[in-house]
Amino acid sequence: MQMQERPGGDRLGQEDHEVHAAVRFAVLAAVAGAAFLVVAALWASACKGAMAIDTVACGAPQLTILAFGAPLILLAAGCWAFLRTYRIWRSNGIWWAWQGAGWFLFMLMLVTLTMGVPPIAGHVLAG
Repeated sequence: MQMQERPGGDRLGQEDHEVHAAVRFAVLAAVAGAAFLVVAALWASACKGAMAIDTVACGAPQLTILAFGAPLILLAAGCWAFLRTYRIWRSNGIWWAWQGAGWFLFMLMLVTLTMGVPPIAGHVLAG
């Protein structure tokens, strides 16, 4: 018995390299954003109190860049995933994995924006 491929559609249950590529991309982008957020939090924690290591590296511009770095990384990765979604959809490929990766990265961007920015650059942005 021959298995016929359906024309178009999402081809769920079939092996495809695009699904693996989308998952790999989303995981690597999430790790990059989380790593940047951890480094930024450690850097900002060294800038407060009597243990302030370097006042030049703890200025308002530096802390603002550190605060918005992780959300920007995740925003760029999410936009790239949505661009890949469109390109693969145009070529009748399996696009849904890239769309899921884009939404996942956008949600992580919102989480890092709302939970990461206030502790890192809260005093800079407040006054």
